[in-house]
Amino acid sequence: MNEEMKNEIEKSAQYINMSVEDAKIKFNDICSENGIETTDPLAKGLWRNYVAQTRRANKPNNSNTSSGSNSLVKKAFGFFVALEEPRDMMSWNRNKAKDEYRRDADNALTEGIIANAEENALGGWTITRYYKGDLQQKEVTERPVTAEQMEDGVWVIPLDSTERYQNGGENRNHGKPLPLEQFRRSGVFFGSVDGGEMKKYNFSYKNQGGVDFTPNTYDYVHFVAIPSEDGNNLYGMTETTKLSLIRNADLNPDNSDYRNMEHYDFEECLANNFGTHLTPLVEIDRAHITRQTLPASDRFIITDGTVCNMNMMPTKNGNRILNLTDLNAEFDYDNDNNMTTCWVPSNVELDFGIGSQVIVVGRTSQRTTDVGPEPVTINVSGLYVTQKRGSPVEVNQPVETDFDWF
Repeated sequence: MNEEMKNEIEKSAQYINMSVEDAKIKFNDICSENGIETTDPLAKGLWRNYVAQTRRANKPNNSNTSSGSNSLVKKAFGFFVALEEPRDMMSWNRNKAKDEYRRDADNALTEGIIANAEENALGGWTITRYYKGDLQQKEVTERPVTAEQMEDGVWVIPLDSTERYQNGGENRNHGKPLPLEQFRRSGVFFGSVDGGEMKKYNFSYKNQGGVDFTPNTYDYVHFVAIPSEDGNNLYGMTETTKLSLIRNADLNPDNSDYRNMEHYDFEECLANNFGTHLTPLVEIDRAHITRQTLPASDRFIITDGTVCNMNMMPTKNGNRILNLTDLNAEFDYDNDNNMTTCWVPSNVELDFGIGSQVIVVGRTSQRTTDVGPEPVTINVSGLYVTQKRGSPVEVNQPVETDFDWF
């Protein structure tokens, strides 16, 4: 630990009612847990984050996350059953608009699905769109960054063509260019809002706040969010939801927000509240087919099995691989499909080894090749260990040997 870090710890220890010696011990523990040296510049950031979290947890009431009964923002307490990786929602919308242009260019323009950008004689650009049936044109000096050149050489700008949302609300972005990208994190939350009943909520959080929002599943947390009018959805709010997130275990038991959840049974909760999603591992193929007709938010399954293989080397998109099997099912030695592959994203912690019993939550997928459909796999968004055995085998990146001399 360098002198600058010592001074930082001595200065901050008083704010969390900790002696300097205890603070130094805690600092060393934090560095050890994150696998970094105490002299690493990242260590200072981790320590400052710990101090900020501790100060919030020790306050009897956190005024930054409180909300009046008339506020749109409400306090939520509970746990995430599943939390998916962020997805670029604009990629699909933009591709859909371009497909409409390829199918019928004139209709895509008049229906407000796209706008045209055409270079004029002065070196600027003329933007043409239809807005609520009216033709509009605008001269600009530079080509809009959202414009894309199509195969026929025409520059098009994909537009937000939704005039009103399903709930009847007006879309303020109607007629405006779709963003180049917009990430959204979706999940399933089970908990209480403003002290109400514990129940299931569909969770959605967009933009950078959603990208940075990474609580562990099956860990009790507190945060603020905006519930929908029908009480079935929770929406993250700008950076506020991310900054309000705190683990229940990190709260001082004297804090009014703290909840004693020692005797709460996750398995019983899933059985009582998510019965339609429970799927035995041996029936996953049938579930994949039947659930395709459901709304996207309800297509997830909950299954369990024994970990029979693990590959901790991340794939290109960061996934690790688990293979699950049902030891209670009859093993078919003539069939290669006795194991189910689970793709586990980087934000899901894997702190167990082969032979462990786990519950996984996720969406099923099935790829079809020239020889036919492959076995159904699971894109994991939630994982709970019911019986832990061993630890995962640490995998180091392969080091290529330099044979240039040979």
